[in-house]
Amino acid sequence: MDLRQIARGGVFSTADATRVGLDSNTLRRLVREGRCLRLARGWFAVHDGHAISAERLHVLRAGALGRQYAARAAVSHHSRLLLTGLPTYAADLATVHLTSVVDPFRADVDSGAVSRRNATVRRPGVVVHEPLAGLRLGPSSDGPVSWRMRVVPVAVALLQAGLLGGPEAFLVPADAAVRSGATTREELAEVSTLFRGHTGIGPVRAALSWVDGRHESPGETRTAHLVRSLGFELEPQVELVVEGRRYRPDFRLRGTKVLVEFDGAVKYDDRRALFEEKQREDALRRAGWVVVRIVWADLSRPQVVLARLQAAFATAA
Repeated sequence: MDLRQIARGGVFSTADATRVGLDSNTLRRLVREGRCLRLARGWFAVHDGHAISAERLHVLRAGALGRQYAARAAVSHHSRLLLTGLPTYAADLATVHLTSVVDPFRADVDSGAVSRRNATVRRPGVVVHEPLAGLRLGPSSDGPVSWRMRVVPVAVALLQAGLLGGPEAFLVPADAAVRSGATTREELAEVSTLFRGHTGIGPVRAALSWVDGRHESPGETRTAHLVRSLGFELEPQVELVVEGRRYRPDFRLRGTKVLVEFDGAVKYDDRRALFEEKQREDALRRAGWVVVRIVWADLSRPQVVLARLQAAFATAA
């Protein structure tokens, strides 16, 4: 049979399989044949035999465990962000994170008010965090009870990711979420009050003012975080007109003629793109602009970046 008929988001349980006549022996055979992936005890994913990324595997496990724990927990932290298609940084993809909630299927608690009765529970591959006081959830996803899953709001998951991984783990998905409209800076500021007193929230709340949907990639977000941490003020995506053409570099150091570009290098697989980029940069330099390029390796070498920026600032001055 077509396993996709019993799967929700590519995921199904042994109970789903039993309802259509697939027993445990059959499931084991399907796993051996590569038609199924075992995600967790009692949970499987439909598999086409092709390689699967760590992010996709995490999404499948989050979907499975989200359904398994649906009566008492919601998918949260970076697991929630990956379900939404947002990028993450420094996330432990081997572990699915959930946050305890009251039973979402009891008619008298459909509002989703959270109880604080439970402590954090850690098991292989999954962490269920204690309830977050003041958090309110909407209704579970539509469909049969066996398909339902609770998720925390995106804004909450962003702050939770920051608590686990620090400011960059918050900023990388936060910039993408604001850019896509999944949340706003105002909502993030409001939600941050739920984490008052939580260990590690200080640096994350300090980074709230740096959230900017104009950052177009995780590399740009991390570049902005590094350069600001070094004491420089940035203007993202400024528009310049040079020699009759419009340019939009990644960043300008405020009040200077220094431009900062994050270079992911992917576009330079195309020789034409490389040529056009060189023409663009030559035109900017003729107009008196100084361009500093940052690559992935530079993001872990702040002193190297600082020296480049100081030299560029001196040249521009």
